[in-house]
Amino acid sequence: MSTRTPLWACFVLAALAPSAQANDDLPRHWIARIGVHPVDPKPNNHDDFYVDNASGLSLGATYLLTKHWAIELFSAFPAGHDVHDATETRVARFTMIPSSATVQYHITDSSGTFRAYAGAGVSYAHLGSEGTKASLAGQSLQLDDSTGLSAAIGLDMYLGSRWFVNIDARWMDIDSSMKIDGQPRGTLELDPYLFGLSLGRRLR
Repeated sequence: MSTRTPLWACFVLAALAPSAQANDDLPRHWIARIGVHPVDPKPNNHDDFYVDNASGLSLGATYLLTKHWAIELFSAFPAGHDVHDATETRVARFTMIPSSATVQYHITDSSGTFRAYAGAGVSYAHLGSEGTKASLAGQSLQLDDSTGLSAAIGLDMYLGSRWFVNIDARWMDIDSSMKIDGQPRGTLELDPYLFGLSLGRRLR
């Protein structure tokens, strides 16, 4: 599979976007976040195998269009996911980069300290770096990339000086067709939940 870095370029553009608006009353602004997100696939994600969870760095960029409406780009970069067979033996490993683009609705309390949001959109996951061992040693594993739906809820707490702490929960519809030595072996129905903690900064 080709190596891809979905949404990375978008995040960099968001982080470098001009922040020349001097009037803080204007609703439009960027928020960039960096954090940690464990990626937890659902149980029973394949008839013959199951995939462990993993965690790693996450990056996000949110653009506030109005006081309430925003668009968010998000990617997580977990360590490799282990694949186990029915005997709980680790037989394979792969990497996955789950990403999403969501439209969100934000509500802020009267003091401006807390902002809650919920959103829905689309997800894209790149799966690669497949490797096999044990009963699958010497056989090739191929996992397809996935596109599906996504949902997110979260809460920002304002720390002052444009900094935020963020907690959130996400779900992504990630289903990947599996092939072993070129032969179809069903679908990995991962559909992971992601629960994260991030540090954010408003860019103006």
